[in-house]
Amino acid sequence: MRKRTWFIVTLIVAVIFIGYGFTKHIENQKYYDDSLKQAVVAINYGHYHTAQIDLENALKKKKSGTRAKNYLNQLKLYRKGLAAINQQNYQPARTYFQKTAAQQNGLQVLVSRASSKQAELKEVLRELPLFQRAYKKAKILSTNYEYTASNTKLAVILGYGNIQQVYYQNIYQQAKQLKSYNDRMLRKLGYSVTDDSQSSKQTDDSFLPGVDSSTSSSSNSPALKKITAAQIKAARQALKEENVNDRTFSDYQIKLVIQEAKRQGVSVRQIAREFK
Repeated sequence: MRKRTWFIVTLIVAVIFIGYGFTKHIENQKYYDDSLKQAVVAINYGHYHTAQIDLENALKKKKSGTRAKNYLNQLKLYRKGLAAINQQNYQPARTYFQKTAAQQNGLQVLVSRASSKQAELKEVLRELPLFQRAYKKAKILSTNYEYTASNTKLAVILGYGNIQQVYYQNIYQQAKQLKSYNDRMLRKLGYSVTDDSQSSKQTDDSFLPGVDSSTSSSSNSPALKKITAAQIKAARQALKEENVNDRTFSDYQIKLVIQEAKRQGVSVRQIAREFK
């Protein structure tokens, strides 16, 4: 009788523990799933620190959670990339974003964002050294009182379409300050210089060698209207042959280069050499 009683008690205790374990498992799974959902929402809104905490909490409840592990690893790589950008370490940042996009079974939103970032950085790593060299040459020319030639070098920087992106912030500010100084000195010498407060298109015109803003500020100039698409294409090719990045110039600026070449009676390639 006593043995039977102990058997029943043992069986009841076992059932209680099994039930508790099963309930605990269900609770942990729910917490894991909820944390995972919260992390995804946080990532969608760009709240990466919060998302990382959610994923770490999810793994505390389910250490074997594959999705949480993949998402967390991918998120850490992405955040390292952002941190490297803040430190202006663009090559390591690009590598982190490439790894983020390559994460197996990761979040598509991070794949998309990382792919976009690494494409941006590929361009930055190509263009930024060119801008830094251009600024260095512009600084030397300005020091030697060659203000117009200095502005020509600065045109490569200030005329670039994406120059106001965060990656170029330092070189952009330096170029603007030097351009402002050059313009101030040119005015003192009696030259006509486009006011920096005017439109960006007019400001870009003043970068071109020998161009007087008083005669070139309007895109409706008859001389410019006569310049054809074929001439623009040929001028861009001439810039490329002189190792000048033609993509930093709008079609309007290319027309001004062609016009200036005609005014001086030289080839576009000769004018292009002033932009090196």
